[in-house]
Amino acid sequence: MKKILGIGNIFVLLSVVILSTATTSYAGDAPPNMASGLIMQLLTFEKSLMSTGGDISIHVVGSTGLADELKKSIGWKISKCTLSKVTESDALPTSQVNILVIADAKIVSKAIEYTRSNKVLSITNKPELVEKGISLGIGMNDSGGQSITLNMTASKKEGLDWNPAILKIAKAVK
Repeated sequence: MKKILGIGNIFVLLSVVILSTATTSYAGDAPPNMASGLIMQLLTFEKSLMSTGGDISIHVVGSTGLADELKKSIGWKISKCTLSKVTESDALPTSQVNILVIADAKIVSKAIEYTRSNKVLSITNKPELVEKGISLGIGMNDSGGQSITLNMTASKKEGLDWNPAILKIAKAVK
C-alpha cells in the first residue's frame, strides 16, 4: 500500500514547487495528471475529513481524464484515511462521497448546493470556479507553474478545517 508523504514533507515539497506561484494569477486549467497529484497532496492539509480514519471516496464531474488519473491513487493512505473509490460522471453522484471534484462549469451551482448540504469537500481544476464557490482550485498560472486557490467562505460552509500551513502555498479568497 502506498502512503502519501507526511505534512512536513509535503510542505517542503510543495513550497519548493509552488511557493513562488501562489500569488500569481492563473491562466488556465490544470491538466489531469498534475491536478490529480496535487489533489492527493493537498488533501493532507484538511484536518476534519483526513483525521477520521477509514475509507474516503471521490466523485469527479465532467472529466474522465482526471478521474482516470485519480483512480491510479486508489489504495493510497492520506493522513489517517485510505482512498478507496473514485467515480466519474457528467452529473452529481448518486451515492454519498467525501470529495467532489468539479471539472464542468455548467454544474457549479448544483455542485455547490450538494457540497454544502452534505458537508463534502469541493475541488476543481478550473481555478475560476473557486470565486464562484468551490473550496479548492488547482490551475496553471501565466508562467506555466501551478496555482492553488482556497475559498475560505466556501470551506467554512462545507465544514472544512484547513491546516493554516496551506495558506503559505495557496492564494486565499473569500
